[in-house]
Amino acid sequence: MCKNIFDDMPIISAYTLEQAISDGILVKVGQCGRYAVIFTANLFYDGGYEDKDKRMILVQKGIEMLKQSGPEDSDCMRLRVVEKDKIWVIADGQAVTFMRPEDY
Repeated sequence: MCKNIFDDMPIISAYTLEQAISDGILVKVGQCGRYAVIFTANLFYDGGYEDKDKRMILVQKGIEMLKQSGPEDSDCMRLRVVEKDKIWVIADGQAVTFMRPEDY
């Protein structure tokens, strides 16, 4: 289990996944097991991932990459570079999120 270093500190503000989806910052495109599959709005709209077939190819590739262990993986997060300088995918225990590096 991942220990959050901020668990014992008072919460000043929180911005949930649900709020980011509601605000249009993130786009929920489906589910993979118990994890939501999310795209940043930047990647989804500007990258042409409104196209379901194109989106499914990327999601399948990203999920396969996340299945492989990496040297910087932690109990809390895995990050893979799907396309250098263009697309990242992060699994953080709550969702699998596809984004551009500048969205991180």
